Amino acid sequence: MADNNLPKEVYGIFCGSVNQESAQKICNTLGIASNGGVERIHLLFQSIGGAVGDGIFLYNLFKTFPVEIVLYNMGQVSSIAAVAYLGAKGRKVSASATFMLHRSTNSSQSATAARLTAIAKSLTLDDERTDSILHEHLSFPTELWTQLEYHDTFLSAQEAVQFGLADEIRDFSPPLGTKVFSI
Repeated sequence: MADNNLPKEVYGIFCGSVNQESAQKICNTLGIASNGGVERIHLLFQSIGGAVGDGIFLYNLFKTFPVEIVLYNMGQVSSIAAVAYLGAKGRKVSASATFMLHRSTNSSQSATAARLTAIAKSLTLDDERTDSILHEHLSFPTELWTQLEYHDTFLSAQEAVQFGLADEIRDFSPPLGTKVFSI
């Protein structure tokens, strides 16, 4: 049942790590907005990253959600959060914001040989999943793909637009008097 008290466009802020708890909160909030008749969700999205599986989940959720989602990077979106960010139909970035991408990581401290084998397989699968998404959206020159293979790759707002990570430089600026929800 739609809540006619919700506006057609809503504004929210997410600032935190990508993990199961935050993915659940985002999912619940999007569901409430969708069931309330909202047509467009503007979400300031600030994250240093987190768990690969939860980031892939958010990417798929943002990509297939029936309500238009516009994400805004106003500071930094890094690691798996940058992959999740690519799922939104609209991707805006503040002129002074940055992105960081890198290969998947895991700790091998105190691992047995069998555990190291499992870690290697998990990292290979995670890199294959994220690579597929990155190649679908980004138009990096060869040297940036090579850099990403071995190092953290940082992008300015201008580079993010140039290479397809963001679609325009634009600040998150809800209209005066608008309620802004925190996730």
